[in-house]
Amino acid sequence: MKVLLTGAAGLIGKEILKTLVAEGHEVVATDRVQFSAPASVKSSVGDLMSIEFAESLDFDCDAVVHLGSVPSPLGGSDEMVFHNNVMGTYHLFAAAVEKKVPVVIYASSLSIYGTAWSGPWTSPEYVPFDENLPLNHYESYALSKEVNERSADMWANRGETAFVGLRFPYCNSEAAINDFAEKMKQGDKETVLTGAKILWCYLDLRDAAQGVLTILKKGAKGSATYNFLAPDTNAPKPTMEMLAEFHPTTKVNTPLPGYATIVDCSAWEKVYGYKPKHLFKRG
Repeated sequence: MKVLLTGAAGLIGKEILKTLVAEGHEVVATDRVQFSAPASVKSSVGDLMSIEFAESLDFDCDAVVHLGSVPSPLGGSDEMVFHNNVMGTYHLFAAAVEKKVPVVIYASSLSIYGTAWSGPWTSPEYVPFDENLPLNHYESYALSKEVNERSADMWANRGETAFVGLRFPYCNSEAAINDFAEKMKQGDKETVLTGAKILWCYLDLRDAAQGVLTILKKGAKGSATYNFLAPDTNAPKPTMEMLAEFHPTTKVNTPLPGYATIVDCSAWEKVYGYKPKHLFKRG
C-alpha cells in the first residue's frame, strides 16, 4: 500500500514510519521540522497550517495516517494549540476527501475526556468507561481533539473517504513506560499525580504502530473513534485501590480485578480485534 504519513518526526510518527517501511509499504512522509527517513521514503517539510502546503502533498495513495499536530497543551498558548491542531487537520481532511483517499487514520487522545490536563482535580463520572463518557474540557488541546473528531464525521458524510480516530493514551517506549512506573512506585509526587490524571493508562509505541497496520489491513467505513490502549495499568497498586485513593467520587459500575484498565476498549476489539501485546512487566 502507499501511505501518506504526517507528523513523521514525532514519537509515534517515527515508530509508525519505521513499521510501515519494514512491512514493505510505500511511504510518503512529512513534518514541519526536519527528520531522517529511510532512502525509500519520499519526505517533505512544511506546515499543515498552510492550505497550499497541505494540498501539495501526494494524496495519490491508499491511506493517510495523520499525526501532525501539537501533542499537548504545553506546546503553546491555548489559542495557538487549538488553531494549529484544528486547522491543520481540517486542511488535511479536506484534501484527502477531494482526492478520494480511501481511509484516513488520525490521532485523537484520551485527553479528550478532560482529566489529563485539567486545572481543578477531575475524575471520570464512571468506570469502566467507553467512548460515550461525557467530555469535560478545561483546555484547548482536549477541545481540539473533539473538534477534529466532529470534522472527521462531517467529511465522511461529504465524501467517500472513511475516517478512524484513535484515542491514544500516554504512548512511549517500553523503557520510558517502565521508568514512569518506577517513579510512581517510589512515590515521586509529580509522577504520582500525573499518573492519576492520565488514569494510569499507557500504550507501547510498537502496539500503536500495529493498531494502525490493523486498520490498513481491515479497512474502514464512515467515521468512528476508538479508545485504544493496553488492557492493564502501570500503577503501583491494584486498580480498585488506586481509584479509591485518587478518584473516590467515580462510580464503579463493574469491579475491576487486579491491575485492569478503567477504560473500555471493547468497541475497538470488536471491529479490529488487535489487542496490545507489549504490556508492562511487574517486577
